[in-house]
Amino acid sequence: MITRQVKIIGTDIYITTGLIKTEINVNHIFEFIIPLPVIRIFENKKLFREYRIDTLTNNPSLSGQFLHSTIRVYKNSAVMIDGIISTDKSNHNDWKDSGYEAIRLQPFYLSDKNIENKKLIGAGLFQRGLHFSGTVTPSGVRAVCICDICGKSFTLQHFHAGFSNAQYFYSSDSKQTLFVNYGQIDKMPTQLQSEIDDNIIYEVEHKLPNPIKGQGVYKYYNSFRCPHCGLPYIDFENDKKMRPDEYYGYYLINQEIQKME
Repeated sequence: MITRQVKIIGTDIYITTGLIKTEINVNHIFEFIIPLPVIRIFENKKLFREYRIDTLTNNPSLSGQFLHSTIRVYKNSAVMIDGIISTDKSNHNDWKDSGYEAIRLQPFYLSDKNIENKKLIGAGLFQRGLHFSGTVTPSGVRAVCICDICGKSFTLQHFHAGFSNAQYFYSSDSKQTLFVNYGQIDKMPTQLQSEIDDNIIYEVEHKLPNPIKGQGVYKYYNSFRCPHCGLPYIDFENDKKMRPDEYYGYYLINQEIQKME
C-alpha cells in the first residue's frame, strides 16, 4: 500500500516525515511469508524500529497468515500500530472469539520528538501506550515491546490482576511471574492501593515461594527485565510510585505463571 506519507513493502513500513501535516490512519493487511516475521519501521529510509512477531505455542508458524492492521501517525509524531492475526485475508476474529489473536506494537515517537522516547525509559505499559485506563485490553492481545537499552524486541502476555482479585510478583530475572489470590497472604497490598507500607511488604515477601524457573526471589518492587540484556524495562525499583497503578501482570510469551498454593 502506498500513500504520500506511508509506504508499505512486504513487512516494511516507510514513513516520510516531511510530508506529515495531519493525522494519518492507514489500514493494511500484511501477508506473512515466514514463520517468525519481523515488522520493520523506516523513517525517511533509515531503519528506526524492528519488531519480531513471536508466536504462540498453539500457532507456532505465521507463514501464510495475515495481520489485519491499523497504522496511525499522529501530528505530535507518535506512531501506533496494532492488528489482528488471521488465516483469512478477508476476515478475522474479534475479542469475543476463542481464537482471538492480536498484537500491539509498542508505540514510539519519530526522531523529531525523540526526547519523548527518552522520557519513557523504564516506564510502565500504561505510560508507553500499550494499555489505556478505563479500557480493558483483551487477554488475546499481546504486546511486542522494545528494550530501552539494547533495542531488541520481546513479547509480553498479560492478565488483569484487579479483575482476578490477585496480586502479582516478578522473579528477580523476570523469567517467571507469581500469581497470588487476595486473602492468601494477610495484609498483602491490592491493585490501586494508594498507601504501601514497606514493613508489610517485607512481611509479605517472606511468605512468598521461590520461583520454579528463573533466578532470585519474588519481590513486590522487582522490575520487569528485558529477556535479552537483563536490564529493567518496567523499572519499579527506580519508580516505586507507579507499581500500584500497573494493575496488569505480565509474563513472557508462552511462559507458565506460577500460582501460590
